[in-house]
Amino acid sequence: MTIGQIFDDISVSDILCMSNSALFSVPCGSPQRDSRCVRARDIYFCIRGRHHDGHTTIPEAGAAGAVCAVIDDPRAIAAADAAGLPWILVRDTAAVFLPACLAYHGHPEQQLQLYAVTGTNGKTSVTYCLEAIFSEKAPCAVIGTVENRIAGVPYRTENTTPAPEITAALLARAREAGVRYVFAEASSHALAQKRLAGLTFACGIFTNLGEDHLDYHASSDDYFRAKRSLFYACDRGLVNTDDTRGQQLYEDAAFAGKLYSYSPTGRSSDYPLAFLPRQLSDTPFSFLAANRLAAAACAHLAGIPRTDIIRALIAMPPIPGRMECVRQTPFSVYLDYAHTPDALEAALSGLRRCLSSPDARLHVVFGCGGDRERQKRPLMGAVAAKHADRILLTADNSRSEAVQDIIADILTGIPSSDLARTSVIEDRRDAIRHALGTAAPGDIVLLAGKGHETTQTDRLGTRPFSERQIVDAYFAEQFP
Repeated sequence: MTIGQIFDDISVSDILCMSNSALFSVPCGSPQRDSRCVRARDIYFCIRGRHHDGHTTIPEAGAAGAVCAVIDDPRAIAAADAAGLPWILVRDTAAVFLPACLAYHGHPEQQLQLYAVTGTNGKTSVTYCLEAIFSEKAPCAVIGTVENRIAGVPYRTENTTPAPEITAALLARAREAGVRYVFAEASSHALAQKRLAGLTFACGIFTNLGEDHLDYHASSDDYFRAKRSLFYACDRGLVNTDDTRGQQLYEDAAFAGKLYSYSPTGRSSDYPLAFLPRQLSDTPFSFLAANRLAAAACAHLAGIPRTDIIRALIAMPPIPGRMECVRQTPFSVYLDYAHTPDALEAALSGLRRCLSSPDARLHVVFGCGGDRERQKRPLMGAVAAKHADRILLTADNSRSEAVQDIIADILTGIPSSDLARTSVIEDRRDAIRHALGTAAPGDIVLLAGKGHETTQTDRLGTRPFSERQIVDAYFAEQFP
């Protein structure tokens, strides 16, 4: 493969100039964005992130054997020349990196039908529902938070939306496995960083916008703009118009004629809640109905008959860590990934409706992630105080922060009158066992925030941690 073939699908207008007019005929290896991964004849793409600018490691890439550097900062030309490294100046290296990776793999996306889901909550559940519906027609792939799956085979995932080189490799593997449909979660970070630039989606889905990621985005408007940018790359879109930002997106003149609406509350829309039978829509968890409706509407737009859609949704298994009931007697235990105020409120309010008697209590065990937006912590505390009978605050991926500092932030949102029913146990395993030990028959215990996760990250690093195993071990001891 030559450099020219890598750049074959990149617009001429995106290529400003290069050090050598004959550079496109030079044989090359794979595109790389990390100088530490560069091998002989690879192409090094200099991409700026929040904490590192790839232009600063041009000498290292040259020493590792790179065949050329792709830059978008003219000031880096001198560094490339000094390293004896040919260069190509483009408008935006982040925007051309995925197209280069796709070209390296022979453009697998051209043989696949791609769908993307974005929003604060619900992305994972919608992709699982889509997979359940479409897999009856042809093999599917899912790229997302819990795992990447290709024709039912799981692959490890590190980010909700992977780095471009990983996405391109996954799409190539999907093509080789005979996959026809791919469902990807599109995070706001990935959209802002142009990790999906170069892909076109048959349909994009917008679920909602809540309080999240404001440690990364400058404002809620900036957060919304990142989500909104997905729909420039979609042939059509499906938008939850019950959500204020969803309604704003639906009315956006930039997407006139290609957006369809759905309404989980039954408001007037292209796909009201009545599109689902009561068996799927009549649930105490409104977000489950909303996610099912989004997937059903998307599948219907793709031409799948409603009867087939409904049959697939009824038959699909529980989604890992998404309101997953892992124990039902003598009291119920649920795992849920809820880590935003909106998601926690939806989970707790739904579970309260599931309590079997006036005397039954709702317990919640949760914390907040460290090195993430502090402003949502008191909001989470307020939500727990509003809906739960017993609150147990604990650690949740505290990262570099002290657990007690995070919990102190949460406590500021809990009214003083509710502190008597609030406990603090920093060790999450101990907190879970304490909650289980104080639950009575008929109670419900919600373990919120980690869901499908099987690790815990703190100042000492990342270690295995499975809430499911903790629950199983407790019940094995207490109810052998």
